[in-house]
Amino acid sequence: MKTDGRLIRRKRIGLGHGMNRFAALVGISGAALSRIENGQRNPRPETLKKITDALGCQISEVIAEEAGAGPACEAGSAAGNDEEAACEAASPVEQSVTTCK
Repeated sequence: MKTDGRLIRRKRIGLGHGMNRFAALVGISGAALSRIENGQRNPRPETLKKITDALGCQISEVIAEEAGAGPACEAGSAAGNDEEAACEAASPVEQSVTTCK
């Protein structure tokens, strides 16, 4: 089971938690949380449970869709455009950062 660290990061930031503060809340180091969010490490099931509990979400909400698949972008825009949004990696160096057009 592979987690999508980008989703964890978005949810953490959305709650207003800094990395070290959130890591301490969960009971792991800031470095470990960074590796999870950057996709360099998958947390153990018990750690993942602590993370999702602190985020107030279900484990299924932070599981990656498929290995190697990009994130799911929502179709349309805030203006109500029905065109699909195109996703692509921001740069070869930052594979963990994805932008939607």
